[in-house]
Amino acid sequence: MRRQDREIKDYSVILDIINALPIGHLAMNDAGKPYGVTMNYFSELDANRNTVLYFHGAKEGRKAEILSRDPHVYFFAERDNGPKVIVRPNGMRSVTNLYVSVAGEGVMEPVNAPNEKRRVLLAMANAFSDEPFDSLPDAVVEMTAVWKLVLNSVTGKTNPPLTRPEQQAASKP
Repeated sequence: MRRQDREIKDYSVILDIINALPIGHLAMNDAGKPYGVTMNYFSELDANRNTVLYFHGAKEGRKAEILSRDPHVYFFAERDNGPKVIVRPNGMRSVTNLYVSVAGEGVMEPVNAPNEKRRVLLAMANAFSDEPFDSLPDAVVEMTAVWKLVLNSVTGKTNPPLTRPEQQAASKP
């Protein structure tokens, strides 16, 4: 990362950002051409403390076809905190955008076990709904594709830059 002063080095802060952002973006390789899609996701830590993201969608379509051919993906999510006008000592003005962001890469795996699919879909439904779900119809579980992404690497970045370790908390959503 070129602007190391903006790097979020505290992994717990990165996890907080991932957990707070409801929507992310997946970049995929469609036979040599880039393809991106915006998706909501559910995140958790696995038994080895790896960050795992779950996505759902239709079993058929471009995204499903691409993932079946090349499951390597790049994930990113961000929160826009708005613009900030900067006035320099010489009076010159400029503008920057304030944000926090996370990015990572890994390999998507289909989740095919019905009980695991149901668990993930229920967790996603409850994460995005004000009214809790106790169950999902079998037909919904059957017709929905679920993918699991274990992030092999993950980074976080923020503007304004963090200058002291205790300021890490300032970037939390």
